[in-house]
Amino acid sequence: MNKKKKLVKIVSYLVLIMIAVAQMVPLLVMFLNSVRSNEDIKKKLIAFPESIHLENFMIAWRKGGYLQAYLSNLVIGLAAAVIVLTVTGLAAYGIVKLEAFGKNAFRTYFTAGLSIPGFAIIATLFFMFHKIGLVNSRLGMIVIYTAINIPFNFMFVHAFFQGMPKELDEAARIDGAGEIQNFWYNVLPLAKPILSTVMLIVFVNVWNEFLFANTFLQDENVRTVALRFYNFVGKNSGDPAYIYAAAVISVLPILIIYMLMQDTFVEGMTSGSVKG
Repeated sequence: MNKKKKLVKIVSYLVLIMIAVAQMVPLLVMFLNSVRSNEDIKKKLIAFPESIHLENFMIAWRKGGYLQAYLSNLVIGLAAAVIVLTVTGLAAYGIVKLEAFGKNAFRTYFTAGLSIPGFAIIATLFFMFHKIGLVNSRLGMIVIYTAINIPFNFMFVHAFFQGMPKELDEAARIDGAGEIQNFWYNVLPLAKPILSTVMLIVFVNVWNEFLFANTFLQDENVRTVALRFYNFVGKNSGDPAYIYAAAVISVLPILIIYMLMQDTFVEGMTSGSVKG
């Protein structure tokens, strides 16, 4: 029996190592080629750089207009994340902690969005947003991304709140705390990991999203990083070094965020699954 467990453990580790290598190799190639010259990459796609060309990043940054793209992503991503966090947190608290009339209907309403594919509503949304002036608008994208991210993250937070001990709420109410005080001083401190994870998920989703951004943001001044990179590749197909540098510029913020918040992210994911 011990031999069988050991074999399963070895196989599991081998599978995990293979997955890690498959994930790391494209990133490694991207980072290496971002500091090589165009001529070297055309001669040999995968190789260590003979000399370091940091000017590739400056050229990609300037040509790609990444300053405006970063600004758009930060404004849209942070605003959508904060709104989603507020809505899902308060909604989950109200449905789980309060004896409110029709709370099951509200739970169904929030989760129903998971059954609606984005491409099914994109045309209707575009014509509606065009009429009210929200096309080529960061505000319009904040509204869209907020609506897209609420259903899944609501279920995530709802599952966590359901697993919280009811005795904590009862003790707070006995001490004379109102619902707002209970939410702010009692529930929020315990829910920090799950809420931090929700904020990270929303921000990353906004950063990487392409379909809605490409449809609703036609003005270059408000286009996001994903759109800038897509356009950059089309305009600079003969300069692979600049394309790899632009790819690094596009993904580096997300990699840094994940490295800095990986413990919080894992804690939030595992606590949410266990509590549910």
